[in-house]
Amino acid sequence: MDRLNGLLAFARTAELGSFVTAGRALGISASAVGKSVARLEQELGVRLLQRSTRRIGLTEEGKLFNERVRRILDDIEDAEAMLSRTRETPRGRLRIST
Repeated sequence: MDRLNGLLAFARTAELGSFVTAGRALGISASAVGKSVARLEQELGVRLLQRSTRRIGLTEEGKLFNERVRRILDDIEDAEAMLSRTRETPRGRLRIST
């Protein structure tokens, strides 16, 4: 689950351009977002984000990784939505007697 949190933190930061804004969107602190992304970068052995005092951008590796991560996160959302729909849809036999 820690890896998934790192992927979410990375994807939101890439999308929104700052740890503060990503943290607000995720409901966690900017520091927690930054640490999650740094841990992910360390695990992967590559720099994903180009940090500056004004904005955060993606490195070339980060751009490639972000494309894949977005697809993975979209697939997870689709799977969750599918499960939600199956819980809401009645199943089984309905017997009516008079």
